[in-house]
Order: sequence, then structure tokens, then C-alpha cells
Amino acid sequence: MPTTRSLLLVLVALPILLAIGCQTYYRTPGGPAPIGEMTAPTIAEKLRVQPESPMPATLALVRVQGGNYYSRSVAGVRRGGVSIVAADDLEVPEDVWSIQKWPMVRFATRLSAIIIPDAKDKDPDAAMLALREGAATLHADILALYTIDTTFRVDDFSPGALGLVTLGLAPTKNAVVHATASMAFVDVRTGFVFGTAEASSRDDQIANSWTSEDAVDQCRRRVEREALTAMLAEAEKCWTGIATGRQTQVEATDLPEMADPPGKAK
Repeated sequence: MPTTRSLLLVLVALPILLAIGCQTYYRTPGGPAPIGEMTAPTIAEKLRVQPESPMPATLALVRVQGGNYYSRSVAGVRRGGVSIVAADDLEVPEDVWSIQKWPMVRFATRLSAIIIPDAKDKDPDAAMLALREGAATLHADILALYTIDTTFRVDDFSPGALGLVTLGLAPTKNAVVHATASMAFVDVRTGFVFGTAEASSRDDQIANSWTSEDAVDQCRRRVEREALTAMLAEAEKCWTGIATGRQTQVEATDLPEMADPPGKAK
């Protein structure tokens, strides 16, 4: 016959065993695109590149992530070493409309994977060339490409870009989702990088409130959307400075050469 102590041990252990058996996992999406590596590969080449875009300019917006990017809400389309992510994952139509109202923007459009050629070479700079070719198909002057870097952490544990987040953890643990949205403005004709903008957002909660994979993914998308919204506000400020400087360059180039002063020998 089992003793009273044995029965108590069973009653205490049973909920723990059931909780362990019922644990599920959320697989984190892939990482951000290596935008820094996607520009000219050497310092000398970076310094030689000059802008040729006109002002006002047509902007093409596109989101890029690491190769084979996949989340519960969207699967990226592989183009060389990066993935192109569809607009409906995080963006709303108002995003492109607001960009079209930026100073010196003739027109704003969305660059889709369907017109981006597949880069046979998996190097990041080959992916950038493919993106510029796709933007050129739309007669865009500036490529506004952005990426989202999202990290998951439960206390001191970080699952990485392609890790597993365990659901149903003890309520004493704190779960954090942190997302950073980064954008670069690139001259379609030459690959010249005009400037960058960046913003972050985060959310934390008790870990066991992530009761399902859907709950984790909803939290991820909410934080990423907040980061994207804040980044677009910073990008508008960055673009305003870029447009002013570029317009001055274009006007200076278009000025006719000054005539020789009177009395100067020919």
C-alpha cells in the first residue's frame, strides 16, 4: 500500500510532469539582411562611388531579411543571399502614401520580389545589384531598403536568430522581445549610399503569459510594427537632409559655365 508521503509526492510531481509534457515551442524567424555588406565590397570602391539620381526622385521601398527568412506570418522570397518580404507582413498602405509626401519625392512605390532577378552569386553585393536592377525596372531613382532585427530573450537566455522559445515557463521569468528597424537610401544608378535611419521598440511580459505560438508571434509583430513606424519617422528626417543636399548638387551641375570676365585675354 502506498504511504501518505508517497501519495503527497505524486500529487506534487504530477502537475510539474504535466506542465513539462505540455510545453510547446515557438521557432524564431530568421535574422536581418546584411545591408552593410551589400554595398561596394572595398573601401576604395565605396569612396569612388558618386550619386547620379535626379531631384525630385522616385523612391522604391523594399524589406529585406536574411536568406531563407520564415515566420508564422510570412515566408520571404529568396533572391541571392537575402529574402524579400512582402509588404502585408508589417506595412500598411499609408506607409507608402506618407513617403510620397516627403520633400523632393516625385513618386513612391513598393518593390516586389516578382521583378527582382535572382542573384546566382550568393554574395551580399550580388543581392544588392539584383535589388537595384529590380528598382530600375520601375524607373526608380532611390532604393529605400530596410530590415528588421528581432531578438527574443527569457531572462538571461537568448535563442538566437533561428532558435526555440519555450512556452509555459515559470511565471518568475521575464520574456522580452526587442526589434530594431534599419533603412538605407541607395542610388539605383551607382549604388551610392546617401544615408541611414534606425529605430527600436521592445515589449516585456511574464513568460508564462505566452500561452501559445500565436501569442508570441502577435507580440513579435506588434513590436516590429512599432519599430517600423518609429524608423519611418526618423527616415523622413534623414531624407529631408539628403534631398536638400542632393538638390544643391544637381542645381550646381546644371549651372552654365560662367563667361570670361571683360578684358580677359582669349
